[in-house]
Amino acid sequence: MNIEARKYHLIERLMKCDENELRKIEIFLEQESALSASLDRSLNQVQEGKVISHDQVRKKYEKWL
Repeated sequence: MNIEARKYHLIERLMKCDENELRKIEIFLEQESALSASLDRSLNQVQEGKVISHDQVRKKYEKWL
């Protein structure tokens, strides 16, 4: 199935959703968007060198481990 057919099929399924199903889809999309933004921020921090190695963290907190 090509992408256009897949999109059309998805639209058809969305049109048949009840209120509860539609709200679940909206929540999923909101959460996915928030996760994507969080991952983008994390990747930017890595690229900027704003990270601490696992060894450094273990050394700092070893008395609690």
